[in-house]
Amino acid sequence: MKIGIVSDIHEDGVRLQAVLRDMERRGVDAIACLGDIVGFDVLLYRYLSTRNASYCIDMVRENCRWVVVGNHDLFAIRKLPDVNGFFLFPENWYQLEFPERKRLGREQVWLFEDHELPALIRGRDRDYLHSLPLWLEAELGELRILLSHAVQPDCSGSLTWRPKNHWDFQRHFQQLKKQGCRLGISGHLHPNGMGIANERRFDFFRFRTYRIHRDLVQYICPCTASSSSRNGYLVLDTAGMTMEAVAMKSLRYRVGGFR
Repeated sequence: MKIGIVSDIHEDGVRLQAVLRDMERRGVDAIACLGDIVGFDVLLYRYLSTRNASYCIDMVRENCRWVVVGNHDLFAIRKLPDVNGFFLFPENWYQLEFPERKRLGREQVWLFEDHELPALIRGRDRDYLHSLPLWLEAELGELRILLSHAVQPDCSGSLTWRPKNHWDFQRHFQQLKKQGCRLGISGHLHPNGMGIANERRFDFFRFRTYRIHRDLVQYICPCTASSSSRNGYLVLDTAGMTMEAVAMKSLRYRVGGFR
C-alpha cells in the first residue's frame, strides 16, 4: 500500500493540486494531511493572487483519509490546542489584546496578526477545522503510525520551540510507545527534503527514497506550499517498507524576491 503525505499547504491551491496529480500518477492508495491547510504569511509566501483557503480545505476533505490540525489552522478559528506543551494558555487568550498576548507569550508562542492575512473561509470550513484532532493513529496492517503536525511537547506547533537534536524528540518517542506506534510522521519544520529522527540521531536529508528499519523513528514531511524551502511530499510504501521524499518543481525564493 502506498500512502501519500502532505503538510503545510498554507492556502497554496496551485501546489496542492499539482501534488495530488503527481500522487495519482504514482499510484498512491490513500493520503494523509499533517495540518496547516490555511495560514498565509506575507513574509514567507508570494502567491497572494492565487491563495485559496476554502479550496484547499475542500481538496483535503475530499482526498485525504487522515487529517490533523496545525497551529495556523488553530489560529484561523481562534482555537487553543488541547495539549499546551510548556506554555499554559489563558482560557481568554484570544480575547486579550495583541500587546498583552505578546507580553504573556514572551516569544514562546507564535503570534500571527502582524504578518498573517486572515484566512478567507466559510462556516463549514471552520466546522471542519474545529473537528480535526491534534494527532491520530493510522493502522496499516501490522504497521501503526502516529500522525501529527509537530512533535511533543508541542504537537500542534503553536510554540516557537523547535527540536534541535535527538534528545528533543524523547517526549515524542514516549508518546509513540504509549500509542503503540513504531513510526511517527509530522510536518511544521519545512525541511529541504525530509527530517529523520531516531533515539540516537536527528538530521535532515535530501529528497530521495529511504529504507524503513525497525527502529523507533520520526519522519518530518516537506511543505506543500511554494516557499523558500523546496516543496514536495512523502510516499510511504508499506510493501517495500520505504519512505520517499518527492520534490516538486516550482520556484524557490528568498524573503524579498524570487530566485
